[in-house]
Amino acid sequence: MNFLSIEGLTKSFGIKSLFNDVTFGIDQGQKVAFVAKNGTGKSTLLRCICGLETPDSGRIVFRKDISFGFLEQAHQFEPGLKPLDVILASESPTIKAIKNYQAATENEANNSQFQPAFDEMNRLNAWEKEVKINEVLSKLKLDTISVTTEFFSGGQTKRTALAKILIDEPDVLILDEPTNHLDLDMIEWLEDFLGRSQITLFMVTHDRYFLDNVCSEIVELDDGKIFKYKGNYSYFLQKREERYQIREANISKAKNLLRTELDWMRKQPKARGTKSKSRVDDFYDLKDKASVKIDKSSIELKINIQRLGTKILEFHKVSKAYGDLI
Repeated sequence: MNFLSIEGLTKSFGIKSLFNDVTFGIDQGQKVAFVAKNGTGKSTLLRCICGLETPDSGRIVFRKDISFGFLEQAHQFEPGLKPLDVILASESPTIKAIKNYQAATENEANNSQFQPAFDEMNRLNAWEKEVKINEVLSKLKLDTISVTTEFFSGGQTKRTALAKILIDEPDVLILDEPTNHLDLDMIEWLEDFLGRSQITLFMVTHDRYFLDNVCSEIVELDDGKIFKYKGNYSYFLQKREERYQIREANISKAKNLLRTELDWMRKQPKARGTKSKSRVDDFYDLKDKASVKIDKSSIELKINIQRLGTKILEFHKVSKAYGDLI
């Protein structure tokens, strides 16, 4: 069953068309990557899905009573908050129970608050959630940040936003470049975290390794058409190349046929019968097919150098000897 349906979505800025008549759906539990040429509005499509921008036409339909969370490339938080404050700013009863329990454990002078807070944690079975919060804060290196939100760096801001959306656990997770500002350890942890999660995921990323390891389906926008692939990015590259080869073969065939038809057009008198007129119409259709050009280079994802972290080369227990000299 579709959690999310995109139907005939079109968006332009002035005379520049970003995407036109885009239609696809995402089912529960799918982890889908959206791939398209640069400049075709991938981030804009995500913002349209989340209601932050209005498409020119088409509609976005979420299944009733499901929630979604959106990780944008840029974020702003209220000033004066630390990462844990941002994460615990929620109306969730479980999050409120954790917040009250942590406040009670820190306020030793008022022991009367501890037992009710402890009982509420038990009643809501909130201990697992608390463990998850601590894991996310630690793995994204947010647990040691002493400054508040107005003094956050770009990386601290992005990681805090990512932590909150992971802790909130929406039904549909929509991520725009989730590996930006993450080091190698963080990326590998996030791959594992999303891989063992049952969440429904739709994302845009330029990190090929991350995409390969997390997503099991690819939605590609190419030349105004949507193509779907059940497989990771490596599988997508293989199948897309096969599609291009078929298109190139068809174009080559059309060009060869066009030469024959062009000779016929030049030899025919201006006055033609109905049969000849039909052949003329077919000639112009054939001419359009033969003139198609395939742009294969601009869709390729790059190997994100950030994947390497700050280390260029690393050795583990390497030994070498020359005679008696070690």
